[in-house]
Amino acid sequence: MSGSISGYEPLVSILTPAYNHEKYVSVFLDSILAQTYTNFELIIVDDCSTDNTTSIIEQYKDERIHFFRNDFNRGMNGNLNIAFSKAKGKYIAILASDDFLEPQYLEGMLAFFEQHKDFAVVYPKIQKVDEAGKLIPNQQDYKISGERFQMLKSFFYYGNGMGSPGMMLNRKYAEKVFPLDEGIQQHQDFIIHIQLLLQADCGFLDIPLVDYRIPTDCNNHLSSNDKKAFKRIEIETPFALDYFVKGIKSVSLLQQIFCKDIEAFGEPTEETIPYFLARLALSKPENRLLSLWGFRTLIAFLNQKGNMELLHSLYGFDYKTFSKLSEQVHLLDYYLEKQEQEFVQSSSWKITKPLRKLKEML
Repeated sequence: MSGSISGYEPLVSILTPAYNHEKYVSVFLDSILAQTYTNFELIIVDDCSTDNTTSIIEQYKDERIHFFRNDFNRGMNGNLNIAFSKAKGKYIAILASDDFLEPQYLEGMLAFFEQHKDFAVVYPKIQKVDEAGKLIPNQQDYKISGERFQMLKSFFYYGNGMGSPGMMLNRKYAEKVFPLDEGIQQHQDFIIHIQLLLQADCGFLDIPLVDYRIPTDCNNHLSSNDKKAFKRIEIETPFALDYFVKGIKSVSLLQQIFCKDIEAFGEPTEETIPYFLARLALSKPENRLLSLWGFRTLIAFLNQKGNMELLHSLYGFDYKTFSKLSEQVHLLDYYLEKQEQEFVQSSSWKITKPLRKLKEML
């Protein structure tokens, strides 16, 4: 099949940020042009690459490729915002210029949307490849799947468990997500997932359609998260969780996501939804960032005139209750101390005790 899905030929806009991918971008572009479905536009925005990425892209003369270069470095979200502002398609695909696609990617994604026209997003199955494009053995697709409300609940309590390579959005829902926050780096896809699933259902394809490139070191070991990534997670998690407050405006949606979890805190009203989200967050003290966000959200809610009186009249909430809730918040020092205690009690610490004694003597 080429060019149509049962006679239905919607335009697909593929948004691609590019930066220093001279080793991979030609493979990416070739995979786009090899698609069995042909009614697409590729909007690729280069973020001031310092290698030969731009010259390689410019060699491709296909009229469906629209190439733009930034005047200064804007980051991934900035690039995607520029690309989306130029997109005309009914469906929006997000793809990085170092990944590549199976030929049936567009055809398979559109066939799903044809059967689920009111879905917000569909996620393809991802197969992980190394820098040479070879499949990495024993690597499972890391996205979660399930019913949208269960997924939102999992996002809230445990963070992002789903990838974004190759995700395709229904434009009418994407317009409520864009423009993306340009100050966000690590949680870019997490925030998109939250916003989309708060609007409508999502779908998953079981056939691998996206080849997701995982960098490896010189010994062919998969690269792990570095300290910078963990710092960004620490900084950006509150901004991601804020989208639950922004997006949950009805009691019915709150109840659909959290079900019986909210019963311990009373009967919610539209005015008290932020309070319930804060209490739900504080009910998980083992998630340090979540509980800290919960207490700060509660502070912000109480700082609004009349809310303390409102909570007292509805739930008997008072300042003593508020003050006691701070005990459910653990800062980083608590966790570092806990890790140190666990290490001191570990077998490795006991085994190395003679070496530490020797070091003290020397």
